[in-house]
Amino acid sequence: MASRRPAANKPLPPPTPSEAAFERLLAGLGEERSESREFVDALFAKRAQYEAPERYANLGDAWEFNTKLAGVTFEGRQDIAASLQPGAMLELRRQPENPYDANAIACHYGALQVGYLNREMAAKLAPLIDGEGRRYAAQITAVTGGKSGRSWGVNVRLRRSDAARGSRTFAAPQRGAGAGGVRKALIGEHPIREPQALVLERIGSGANTLAVMGTGRGKSFCFQYAGALAALERAAKTLVVYPLRALANDQFDAMEKRLGPLGLRIFRANGAIDGDERGELMAALESGTWDIVCSTPEFVEYHVERFAGAASRPSLVVIDEVHHVYEATHRPAYAKFAATLAKLGAPQILALTATAKDDAFDHVTRELGIDAWVIDPTVRENLHVVDARGTGEKDEYLLNALDGSGKAIVYCNSRAKSMAVAERLRVAFRGEVAFYHAAMGAAERTAVERYFREGEVRIVVATSAFGEGIDLPDVRDVVLYHLSFDFTDFNQQAGRAGRDGVDARIHLLFGEADRSLNDFIIAREAPELGTLREIYRAMKDFARERIVRVDYGDVAAAVDSKVVDARTIGIAARIFEDAGLIEAGIDDEGRFVRMLEVSTRIDMTQNALFAEGQANRESFERFAKIVLSAPAKTLEQVINRPIYPQNVALLR
Repeated sequence: MASRRPAANKPLPPPTPSEAAFERLLAGLGEERSESREFVDALFAKRAQYEAPERYANLGDAWEFNTKLAGVTFEGRQDIAASLQPGAMLELRRQPENPYDANAIACHYGALQVGYLNREMAAKLAPLIDGEGRRYAAQITAVTGGKSGRSWGVNVRLRRSDAARGSRTFAAPQRGAGAGGVRKALIGEHPIREPQALVLERIGSGANTLAVMGTGRGKSFCFQYAGALAALERAAKTLVVYPLRALANDQFDAMEKRLGPLGLRIFRANGAIDGDERGELMAALESGTWDIVCSTPEFVEYHVERFAGAASRPSLVVIDEVHHVYEATHRPAYAKFAATLAKLGAPQILALTATAKDDAFDHVTRELGIDAWVIDPTVRENLHVVDARGTGEKDEYLLNALDGSGKAIVYCNSRAKSMAVAERLRVAFRGEVAFYHAAMGAAERTAVERYFREGEVRIVVATSAFGEGIDLPDVRDVVLYHLSFDFTDFNQQAGRAGRDGVDARIHLLFGEADRSLNDFIIAREAPELGTLREIYRAMKDFARERIVRVDYGDVAAAVDSKVVDARTIGIAARIFEDAGLIEAGIDDEGRFVRMLEVSTRIDMTQNALFAEGQANRESFERFAKIVLSAPAKTLEQVINRPIYPQNVALLR
């Protein structure tokens, strides 16, 4: 069954109100409020707190950052500010009863209140402080003003103090956990499938191994299990390479959650990390105090000397989505990957993919020196694509399509949209609907997962954050509301349907309009060379004696481009700093950027962050061209089966 709809890329007629939904609403009148219903109501009540301005969209991921306190000029606080000294510590206190801002976060020096975090920043951090017990330490970096009648100001550096990465501690290694302990941490009481066991057998024998398995057949388990066991039993290191930064981050989060309690030292490595996290990673690579690193090929290429050091050399390198080594024309880092492996001392290889036609299979086995392979030919016949591409009234479609008793995941590309869609569905389905995204506190995300697993919540509207590590058997419907960014993302999200073997549906609601949205997101997250030049010129225009002291938002406004915002300027600044064009710092006047003297031509493209961004752009272009035009049956086959050579033995 490839499609339940008459034709692709044609808007569906508005559905009539669902009788079942109306009956469900009537049945709910007067029912007692369950624990899950109380939680869902509270979650939606906090929705506004998650809608922080875009420039703080990723603040929750940062382990330290600088800011200037607000409210220092009010209520006699100028005298307090004048008496403060750089280096002094301030205490952050939540003020949920503040009549002007329920997210208010005050900064105190002992009993004296110095000021507040600005309203936008507080809106982002308050849910994390309230929801997961996040704690921050604030240290004064500068006390400004006080001259020529200028008001005193206070600049601070905030750093996570609940589990700050700069002083991150790991659980004691559970050396006695053994194979059973690692398996339980990863898949609970579920048995290891035969193809997985065959892959692990080959890894255990020391062979360079290729595994070809369809989506949802457990490729990730193979390398997570092998890497964890190697670390606990032999103190061996595993480097895992992913095609996309976002995928590496998702896997990092999942492994840290599952394997961290066993004492595994797990890191992520890509061009976007900075601050304490980058410093901690570099220190771990220098000293060899790591067990698993989740990286991109670009980061490994540009930092191969660090991975090749005597203390830090990996014994196993895992290449996820290894077909990219064959399709290397659009990824130079993959084209050079065999040479990179040689620099690492020719470690053992585990390569994984769901896509390996004859030419790709031959190229990968030859290029990587593959000794053995396992091809799992399983076809997930229970997965059925419902082709509703181009649907105009997406929310109305959902009200009808999800009006059953089965569990459903609706994937959206933004946090704001996931909450808006969930709000719309909640009118019909009440406490059965929740949203899920990375800005929520860990306790809230865990609660959504639990209630969804137990069936108290039936529909989760989520970003891709609801992904790796959430392996549920009985999801009957997966809806791709927006266009994914690549086939890996597309397959993984779609493949979460029907893992119990019972019939399940994958609804494709995206259309051509979603392509421009993704292009816009990528343009902001991965500035091209021309945009970088414009940003650099704008920074130079703001410089006074080579020093820039304006907010990144002001620089973005000066560039006057719809695809440039404050976050784009931050990404560009990191590329400039790595290229030796600028130096960022902080002094008694606050944050600054110093434009450095440049005597030679600088190639800004020789940078992991830039290269990762370009890889994301090219990957999306290739994906969108196919997924928007291919027949539904073709897309169903992409999702439900592996692609492998026809004249090769399944096992070697």
